[in-house]
Amino acid sequence: MTKGWVKSFSAVLALTLVLVGCSNSGKNNNGTGGAASGSPLAAGDQTVIGGAIMNLGWPWYQGAIDGMNNYAAKSGKNLKLQFEDGKFDINTQITQLENMAQLGAKGIVVFPVDGKAIIPTMVKLHEQGVKIVVGDYPQSPDNPEDAVWETFVGHDFKEMGKAAGEVAVNYLKTLNKEDPTVVYLSVPASGQASVDRFEGFSSVIKEAFPNAKVIEEGDPKGDRNSAQTLFENVLQRNKSVDVVSGHNDALVLGAYNAAVSTNRDKEVKFIGLAGDKEVLQYIQDGNPAWIGEVLQDPVVLGEVALEALLASLDGKDLGETTPLPKPETITPDNINDYDWKSWSWLGN
Repeated sequence: MTKGWVKSFSAVLALTLVLVGCSNSGKNNNGTGGAASGSPLAAGDQTVIGGAIMNLGWPWYQGAIDGMNNYAAKSGKNLKLQFEDGKFDINTQITQLENMAQLGAKGIVVFPVDGKAIIPTMVKLHEQGVKIVVGDYPQSPDNPEDAVWETFVGHDFKEMGKAAGEVAVNYLKTLNKEDPTVVYLSVPASGQASVDRFEGFSSVIKEAFPNAKVIEEGDPKGDRNSAQTLFENVLQRNKSVDVVSGHNDALVLGAYNAAVSTNRDKEVKFIGLAGDKEVLQYIQDGNPAWIGEVLQDPVVLGEVALEALLASLDGKDLGETTPLPKPETITPDNINDYDWKSWSWLGN
């Protein structure tokens, strides 16, 4: 997360807005620039934009909402944003997208619940003229022609895994072990996103320590409680575990709780992914078990996703993906450089 950006962001628009009217959109993809003739943004009328959120039960997604609101405020365009919480349920999210289109949304930023099930709905909305940008969770259509979204905006998950791996390697080098044991908790339901994070992480570990034992444990639920149970079992099977990381902070916090409950937290180091105030507080407080947090910046994600959608409505073209900045890593050495307690998406 870029320090300067983070310090300047704030939520500036109300989230609950009523959608009215019906409309159609044009074709083409994303970019930047002024409204073209015939663009829904050209006439100065209010443009309705939807934001379909995977799960607001995860505070991280509040950051994506903040980012979209930030960009709407500074865009100079007459926008009305409507956000809906998919509650990590695909049927709920499908209904929400259909309702947004019926109520007049000219474009929707979708943070999908999974990697495929929402695609038929996006195809249907595309046929109705609704522009769609996919954020955070890459989609895998069976038919390439069904990739109807204007662009994908998301973090490079493999780079996130690599960043966590680099933190792990820096610590492991201090142990003078040729065969350290490293555990990574994944979420198989997250598809390629989970695969990429693990592959990035394990590749860095194996390059530095070819004899390392890298254990991947899949957590079907992907929450803190299930991760605690899962890691308790890992600890029972392994006399020594040196480092733990995982798909997100909830999993790593669950593993940490398991280590504490079994009195093994002094021997294991933990690296979080995404951004969580509890993890950051542990690092800030000097808890020796926590050696890093790899940030997945949701505010920048929301800003760039809305910018791309508006560019699409202006008739601009973008490629299949719109890149985001490389992930940053917070460690005990640099945490004082970050004003993380001001980040509203952490629940502060």
